[in-house]
Amino acid sequence: MNSVLHEADGMWSVARLSGPLNRIAVVTAILILLTSSFDVFLVLEAGGNFRFCQLIAPILFVLALMKAARGRQIPVLGMLPLIIWLGFQLLFVPTTEFWPKSLGYCFWLLLNIGIMFSFVQLFSDDTKLLKILLKWYVYSFGLLATFGIVQFLLPLLGMAGPLVQQWWIPGVLARANGFSYEPSYFATYLMIGLAFVGSLRRSHSPLLSSRTLLAIYLLTALGVVFSSSRMGIVFLFVEILLPKLKPWRFFFSDVMRGRMATFRLRALIPSFLSIALIGVVIASGSLLLANNPALALLFLNGTGVSDTAAHSVIQREGALEQTVTVFAQHPFVGRSLGGVSSAIADLEGEKIQSFKDSKDFEGMNVFAEALAASGVIGILPFIWFLTTTFLRPLQVARFAPPFFSGVLFALLRSLAFAWAMLQFNQNMLRPYLWTHIAVLATVYAAAVRSVNTPASAANSSS
Repeated sequence: MNSVLHEADGMWSVARLSGPLNRIAVVTAILILLTSSFDVFLVLEAGGNFRFCQLIAPILFVLALMKAARGRQIPVLGMLPLIIWLGFQLLFVPTTEFWPKSLGYCFWLLLNIGIMFSFVQLFSDDTKLLKILLKWYVYSFGLLATFGIVQFLLPLLGMAGPLVQQWWIPGVLARANGFSYEPSYFATYLMIGLAFVGSLRRSHSPLLSSRTLLAIYLLTALGVVFSSSRMGIVFLFVEILLPKLKPWRFFFSDVMRGRMATFRLRALIPSFLSIALIGVVIASGSLLLANNPALALLFLNGTGVSDTAAHSVIQREGALEQTVTVFAQHPFVGRSLGGVSSAIADLEGEKIQSFKDSKDFEGMNVFAEALAASGVIGILPFIWFLTTTFLRPLQVARFAPPFFSGVLFALLRSLAFAWAMLQFNQNMLRPYLWTHIAVLATVYAAAVRSVNTPASAANSSS
């Protein structure tokens, strides 16, 4: 633990941007948080797709460089192993036949690294700005969940559903997808927010009022339900029920925090409300389906249940098997992140000629994808990065002031949900995942500062 704390010694030579530049930095960061899940709106197609959050990231990066140049650069959680891992991806670009995608993925990873660096430099040494950022991060999930709910309800009222990508009944019963490619992506994004907000609420974080946190929690839960992503709904129940299991509560509340957790009955109310809300939706749907067997088969389609097609399940299983096969064929020389799809296409006797062609051959399970992309040697810095982003914040959280401790635990818990859900989804460079890691790295740096500077700790708890 001492090594973690000493890494911050001497790094807090405070540098400030001017008022207008600070405002530009805050607004740009908030826009990145709000648009990190955007796949079908505000997207520039230039070979690959560049999201709005990626297009404005260089603004934040320039401001971060300006600030870092005036003082000392603040260390970024997991930066060294991440840069080494990027080096392996660049090294393996020539191993793929369609190299533009591999190079594009490396550029996307570089943008993610830039966002992490920028957030830490700009917001980790100013508790006021950091709290603004965190509040808007919470708000962003509520706002996007609300859009998904509206997306689901409008067609039921006879109006067009904006940006709907998939339907149960065309023009009538939509699958909420927000601004994402598909409902499962939207559910994964919302589950990060649900786990984050749920943890803040249970720890009685002073970041926002309990009513605000409860409202956003219920909105995001409803958004997951309306996405009708089976994976999302399973993880929704896990999020609601897991904190009630004694071993989980003991590990995260008692051991890691170093103090006994107090049990409050009122803390269970939001969980009961969420379960009741899901129950009402499921019960209503069951009554509808019971009176319409054809509609029931429509909802089961893709699962393989009741002799229905199992295309969703089979597609995931097949993609995972192919991703593992790619690694088995090239265990030491990786295919690079963008080259996994080309390698899968080769297995099927196809050749990728464009970004659009590659979409039919994406890998599945982000850890298998990372292994196939990196090889047995190149995967080591990625594992180093993963362990660093969990273990160091856990260590610091035990000594940090309550505010930082609570937020760190919430961010780590939601990050665990994100990685778990991405094992059944694609792909690892989703901007909302890396934006979350950037927020975690920023709070971690601020927590290290609070432990090393008692004055800051006093201010952060106020």
